[in-house]
Amino acid sequence: MTTYSVQAPVHRPAAGITLVAPGGTTGDLAPTGQGLALLVGNGATPTTVALAPLAFDGMTVTFPAITIAANSINLIPLPPSVYGAGTVAVTYGNVTTLTGTGLSGVAVVTIP
Repeated sequence: MTTYSVQAPVHRPAAGITLVAPGGTTGDLAPTGQGLALLVGNGATPTTVALAPLAFDGMTVTFPAITIAANSINLIPLPPSVYGAGTVAVTYGNVTTLTGTGLSGVAVVTIP
């Protein structure tokens, strides 16, 4: 299980976003908040990302998993109005190509 730290992109080339490998297919936590997003850089095999939204009127709500194509980068907003304040559980369909090396891995980043 991994709880991702929030990273802020900067305006200088020497410092960038550090992508990490997920702790497994389940159990990772991503901080939620206004202006935060889950950055997913996927490798050669498609995968899915599922996030658990807040309950609505006492009922459990489910969202379909987000399909992440092979060799692509996706930014998934994490607003607290959808996922609650604090953290949201992240589930991956396949972690073999989310290695945390190069442009493959995940991070929580600030977005404007």
